[in-house]
Amino acid sequence: MGEITTITIVPMTSEYIPSIARIEAECFSTPWSEQALWEELSVPAAVFITALIDGKVAGYMGMHHLGNIGYVCNIAVSSEFRGRGVASTLIGSQIDYARTHGLSEISLEVRSSNTPAQALYEKFGFVRLGTRPNFYNSPKEDAEIYSLFLDRQDGGNHNDN
Repeated sequence: MGEITTITIVPMTSEYIPSIARIEAECFSTPWSEQALWEELSVPAAVFITALIDGKVAGYMGMHHLGNIGYVCNIAVSSEFRGRGVASTLIGSQIDYARTHGLSEISLEVRSSNTPAQALYEKFGFVRLGTRPNFYNSPKEDAEIYSLFLDRQDGGNHNDN
């Protein structure tokens, strides 16, 4: 277990889309298609990043940068690479992007039952703002709304455990 994992974050490009689509299908009941991911490559507001471990796609995170707010579309990590800090590295990278580009907030929704993800977001300083009833399908479920406010004095600091 003492093995050090090197995670490299790069922009999502066409070469990574088939692997990202496989991760989507593994992680979500209504995954994004390869076509939907391809379309994001031409969306000026899209900030999609890929996490690589030893050259393999370990996960990805998509966000839309609209005005001074980042809206997270998806974050997914392959089961093969879970528990290695991939999600934390992706989130940290998007927070760095947000700060560098003057965003004041990052917002996202997460399934009400996904308490591990909620705990991860809270570790980074995201706060729960409310619930969107019946937001998700397959199965039908509420979404918890989380935001990270970057314009506060604390800068939305996070802890790396």
